Amino acid sequence: MTSSLGERLRKAGIRHYDELIHDQPKDWLIKTFKAEGAKPEYPVNVSRLMRNLVWQMKERVAAGEKEFNELIRTYWYMYVKPTLARADSLSADTDQYDQLTENIVNMVKTFRLLAYKDIGFRDENETNKRIGVNANIIPFSEKLGHFKYLSEIHKQYNVSAIALGGQPSVMNVEYFVDDLKKVKGGGPSPVQLRYTDAPVAAYNPAAAGSSKLNLKRSFYLYSIVDYDPSGWIIRDAFINNLRHYKIKNTKVHDLINPDMLSVEEIMLARYPIKAGPDMEAKNKKWLADVELRHYKNQKYLVETLPNGKVKLYGLEAEAVSTARLSAKLKEVMVPVLGGNEAALKIYEMKNLNQAIKDLIIFKLTHPNGRKKFPPWTPETTHAD
Repeated sequence: MTSSLGERLRKAGIRHYDELIHDQPKDWLIKTFKAEGAKPEYPVNVSRLMRNLVWQMKERVAAGEKEFNELIRTYWYMYVKPTLARADSLSADTDQYDQLTENIVNMVKTFRLLAYKDIGFRDENETNKRIGVNANIIPFSEKLGHFKYLSEIHKQYNVSAIALGGQPSVMNVEYFVDDLKKVKGGGPSPVQLRYTDAPVAAYNPAAAGSSKLNLKRSFYLYSIVDYDPSGWIIRDAFINNLRHYKIKNTKVHDLINPDMLSVEEIMLARYPIKAGPDMEAKNKKWLADVELRHYKNQKYLVETLPNGKVKLYGLEAEAVSTARLSAKLKEVMVPVLGGNEAALKIYEMKNLNQAIKDLIIFKLTHPNGRKKFPPWTPETTHAD
C-alpha cells in the first residue's frame, strides 16, 4: 500500500515551519533540530536540518517564489553551510556537502518527496548529453572523455547519448529522462534542437507523429564503462536511476569486454583489480555477473595463484578503440534503429536463438561448464 505524503514526511523527519529556517538564530536551531543521544557529535541533527531546509525551499517555490536556478553546491554555500555554522554543527572533517547531496537523493528516491526540478537546481553535467529522434537508443559512457565520440554517434544515427562523468547523478538522469519524454516524431522538438548536432534534414520522417515518447517501450543501452567492479557499479547505478524514472524495459549491450580485444592486447592492457576485505563482495558480484556473459577471453582476466588465491584483472574503457566500438555498434545498434515494438521483438527473438546456439557450443567446448575456482580467497592487490 502506498504511503501518504504526510507519512513519508514523518519518516524523513520533515514538517512545515512558518519561520525561514536559514534565518533563525543558534538557540532556535538547536532547540528545533536537537541531536539525539547522550553524546551527539553536533548540537543539531544535521541530516534532519538539511532535509527541512530543502523541503522548505521546495514549499517556497511551489508557493510562487522564483525557482532557485543554481547548482546544489551554490545552495550549500548560500543556505546550508551558514546555517550549520550558526548552529555550531559545521565539520572540518566530514564532507557535509556530500551529506547534503545524499539527503536530497533520499528525499527524491527513498521518500519520494520531491524532484530536483521542483526547486530548479541546475545540472552541472547538462552539456554532456544529446537527444535524438531515436530517443530510446542510448549509448552512454562512464567518462566525459568519451563524450565527443558519443556526439559523433548521435550525429550519425540520431540516437540519444550521455556521458556520466563517474558515478551518475540522480538529478542528471532526471533531467535526461525529462528531455527524452519531450521527444516527438516527425521533426526536432525544442529540446532536440538544443542538444543535437544532427541537421534537421536527418530526422526520420518515418517516425512522424505527435505523441510523446512512451517510457514503457523498449530502451536499448550501449555501455562504455571500465570492465571492472567500479565501472559496472556505475553502469548499474545509471540503469537503476532510469528505472526510478519509469524506464524499466531496458536491454543492455556492454561494449567494453574482453572479446573486443585479442589475447595479446588483453595481456598488455589488463590491470590488477583492487582486492581486500572492503572489495571482496563487490569483486565476487562482478565476477558472477560477467561469467554469465560467457566471454571467451574472460579466462585471461582471472588468475589462480600458486597459493590458491584468485587474482582478477580489469580493462579500461579506453583499451578499446572508437573504431572498434563503431564497428560493434553497426552490428548491434543499427538493426534496432527506427523499429517499432513488433519489429524489435522479432529482432530480439533472433538474437535469443543465436545466444542459445552460442551457449550450446560453449557448453560442448567447455565440458565442465564455467571454470571452477577454489574457495574465494582473493589476493590483496591495489591498482595504481
